[in-house]
Amino acid sequence: MQTATESDGPLRERGVLVATHDQYTRDQSTHDQLDAVLTELRFGPGRDPRIGYAAAAAVRAWRSPLRIQVTGRARAGRSTVLHALALMSALETPPVDEPGAPDPELDADLVVYVLAAAPAPADHRVLATLPPQRTIVVLNKADAIGARWSDAVDAAEQYGRQLGVLVLPIVASLAARTRAGALTTTDLTVLRRLATEADPTLFLSPELFVAPGPDAAEREQLLEHWDLYGVLCACSALRHDPQLSAQALVQLLHAASGIDTLHQLLHRRYAQISALRGGELLDEFARLAARAVPEDGGCARDVLESFLHGDDARWLGLRAGLAHPEVAHLAAGYHAPAPADADDAITRAAHWHGVVTSDMPAAARRAALRVHNGYVRLWERMRSAGL
Repeated sequence: MQTATESDGPLRERGVLVATHDQYTRDQSTHDQLDAVLTELRFGPGRDPRIGYAAAAAVRAWRSPLRIQVTGRARAGRSTVLHALALMSALETPPVDEPGAPDPELDADLVVYVLAAAPAPADHRVLATLPPQRTIVVLNKADAIGARWSDAVDAAEQYGRQLGVLVLPIVASLAARTRAGALTTTDLTVLRRLATEADPTLFLSPELFVAPGPDAAEREQLLEHWDLYGVLCACSALRHDPQLSAQALVQLLHAASGIDTLHQLLHRRYAQISALRGGELLDEFARLAARAVPEDGGCARDVLESFLHGDDARWLGLRAGLAHPEVAHLAAGYHAPAPADADDAITRAAHWHGVVTSDMPAAARRAALRVHNGYVRLWERMRSAGL
């Protein structure tokens, strides 16, 4: 007979998130509790197969890795952005606004939309259909905009105002190169020479950079490895510090690509959506508990309600409440969802009680109630442990 664990799987890799040890311990505890709930519902003495299978489906949905799609119009650099991000759960879609083809179905948990220039009407049209909290827009090929990075930042801010979303400038081709390779000894030697001896006009275009000369073959190879923007950044860094190592230069080039800012935003959005999934799981369990009718010794309602009133559910609810779009800004000052000690927990609980009793919309007050209840439970546990 198949067990609940075999059916629903062990703790799965979540993709882009890197959990702390404390978070991993909490998540593992929740997974263990849910496995116990499913086993009791489906195979225990008071089993209710109908409720059990519905609960198992809810748990599978919560455990499944988030899906990420990378999309945009043709030649915007979707493939390069995908390679630069190196995400296990990300997939590239067919291009948007392709003549003779329908737009791709953008139904992932997170959508990374790639621009390579000012937004076209098709970009506006597609982005207007996507939920802002599940959409990240990047301005790729930022090195081709203006004469300096600030020009690309200004353009991204302008496009963001037009689209009503945050737009991040990146150079995905350079980010992908820093992930895939390292500076060779030859590359570093040529870069150091160019940094001190090259005519500045050499860096004005790829064609000028590979103009005939005694080291043309080396320059051509350098351009192939790092693109002109990467070469320019590396030479600028070497002029300031000629002793930079190859590893330090690669790190600088990676930072110059702008990819770290995109990764940080992806991590925050990923964590937020994962937390909201926990709230959806609790909502489904509450609905199933209300539907469960005790008969013939069935105890599905008791099993579900026991979990819903337990520490793991309180923690899921707390995180879901903090991630709710209507109240997330109220937790912007928290270093982490977990309080530092009992005093911090009760202070947070009191703050969120004020939100519950405010005149905010019902959805916001419901999210705040989950946060308040979670911090009250943590305060009780911490106080009893002397923390």
